Amino acid sequence: MSMRKLCFGVALVVMGCNGKLSVSDGGGGGGAAAGGAAAGGAGAGGAGAGVAGVGVGGAGASGKGSIDNSAGMAGDTDYGGNAGIGGYTGVGGYTGVGGAPCLPCAGHPEGGGAGGLIIEPAPGELGQSCIPGGLVTEADGSPAKAVIKTLDRCDEGLACNAQGKCVPAPDCPQSGGLCVVRRAALSGGGGAGGAPGGGGGAMYAGGANYGGNGPITSATEKNGVVALTASESRVYWLEYGTRDALGNYLHDGALMSYSVVDGTTAILAAGLPGPVGLALTTSHAYVFVDGAPLIGTPTQPQLLRVPLAGGGPVLVQEGAQPYSFAAAGSRAFWSSWGNAVYSMLSDPNAVPTVFISEKAYNLTTDATDLYYGGAASGDEVMRTPIASAATTAVGVSVNGGFALHDDGIYKLESAYTGNNAGGLLSRVPKSGGAFQRVRALGAGSPRNLKVVGDHYFLDVIPDPLPVGNGQVYAFTTQVLTAGFVGSDPPIRLLDRAVRDSLVDRLWVGTADALYWSEGQAIYRQPLPTP
Repeated sequence: MSMRKLCFGVALVVMGCNGKLSVSDGGGGGGAAAGGAAAGGAGAGGAGAGVAGVGVGGAGASGKGSIDNSAGMAGDTDYGGNAGIGGYTGVGGYTGVGGAPCLPCAGHPEGGGAGGLIIEPAPGELGQSCIPGGLVTEADGSPAKAVIKTLDRCDEGLACNAQGKCVPAPDCPQSGGLCVVRRAALSGGGGAGGAPGGGGGAMYAGGANYGGNGPITSATEKNGVVALTASESRVYWLEYGTRDALGNYLHDGALMSYSVVDGTTAILAAGLPGPVGLALTTSHAYVFVDGAPLIGTPTQPQLLRVPLAGGGPVLVQEGAQPYSFAAAGSRAFWSSWGNAVYSMLSDPNAVPTVFISEKAYNLTTDATDLYYGGAASGDEVMRTPIASAATTAVGVSVNGGFALHDDGIYKLESAYTGNNAGGLLSRVPKSGGAFQRVRALGAGSPRNLKVVGDHYFLDVIPDPLPVGNGQVYAFTTQVLTAGFVGSDPPIRLLDRAVRDSLVDRLWVGTADALYWSEGQAIYRQPLPTP
C-alpha cells in the first residue's frame, strides 16, 4: 500500500494503510469538508462533521463528511485550511480550492487548489506502477522472525496488469490474477454495512461464528455483502438487501454462490428478510436473519436453512441467534446465546435438538468428535463424540480460537519484543499435553486461524505505522497462508485498510484462491503456484 508524509500536524486521526481515513462501513455517499481559504466552500452529504479550515484565506464553514459523526478538527494555519471544494468526498482527501492536499493516498483527490501543495502520485495508486513483491524478513530479533513472501500488488480494488500498472480490477473469470467475482447491489449513497458484533468465529464474515459481545437486539444499518464462506467447489455469500429513501426494507436479501469450476454465479435464495450470518454443511446453507425491521427497532431473528441442491428457505429456529457453528458432513451443530448446543440432521423433516446443555464457543469438528470451549470450563477444550453427547476434557487450555488438522489442535500466539508483536503457530496433540511452537509467522498480531486441506489461512493486524509527526497512525489488516508441511515461506495475499468492523473478516480461503470483500464487491486472488 502506498503511504506518504503528512504535510501538516494533526492529532488522533485513524487512517487505513492506503492513507484513507478509517470510516464506518455503513457510510453514505460523499460529502465535502469545510472550506479553508476564501475560495473553499462547504460540501454536502455524508454523515459526520467535516474539518473546519482556519488558514491564511480565513475560516471556512464546517461541511459534512462521511466520518461517522466524528468531530472535526482545526484546520492548518499555514496552508489556508484543510479542505475546500472536494474535501472529504466520501472517503476523500484534504484537497480542493484553497485546501492543502494532505493525506493524499489512494482514493483521495490530488493536486489541491490555489495555495495547495502538489503531491506526486505513488506506486500502487490508479495508473501508477505496481508495488513490487518479493521476500521480506519480519520480526527480526523475536521468536516470530520469518521470511514472508509478498505479491506484486496495488491499492485495494486495483489490479496489477501485464504492463506492471495499477488498473481497476477486471471482472472474473480471467486466466490469472486479481479479479472481481461480484459487484453487490447497494442502497442509495451506500458503502457496505458492518454486521453487528465483533468477536471471533463463524456464522458471520468468513464463515464461522457470529461472535460479538452479545446478541443482536436492535436493527442497525447494513448494506452489500455481509457474510462470506466457501466449500470445495463454490463460494457463498449473503447480500443484505436495500432500503428506500424512508428507510423501509425492500425484502431483497439474497444468498448467492459462485462456481470455482466454471465461474458462474447463481442465486440460491431471494427475498430473505435481512440475512446477516452464514454457515455451511455439505447439504445446506444455514442463514441467520435479523427480520429487517426499521433501523433502531428490535430485531426479529430467525435461523433458516436452504438446500444447496435447490429449494426455498425453511425455518429452523424462531428467535435464534447462533454464536458458533460447526458441520460434520451434512449434520449441523450450533451454539446459541443461551445455554445449549443444538444439532440438526439433513433430513427434510429434521428438527433441531439440544445436543449439549451448556453454552459453548469455538465449535469445530473432525471425522468423529465435536470440540469446543465451554463457559463452565473456562479455557479448557472439551470434546464429545458426534454420535452421542459424552463430554470429556481434552487436557488443553486455549484462550481464544483453535483449529484441527490431522491429530493436532492448533492455535495462534503473539510474541512481544518491546511493544511490537509477532505471530506464531503452536500445536498440541488431540490426546492432550503442552503446546509447542511449530511455525514463525512474522510481524503483527495473528487471529482467525482457518484450515483448508493441508494449508491454513489467518489474518494479521500489523503494528501501527506512525506517519508524519507520529501522532497519526496507519492501521492495516493482512491475510496470510502457509502449509502444514514443507518450508515454503508464508504468503501475504492481502493487505488493506482496517475498517474496524466485521467487514475486516469478510475473507475466505480455498484450495486455490483467497476471496474477500470490502462489502461492495467480492474479489478473487489466485494462490501463487510453486
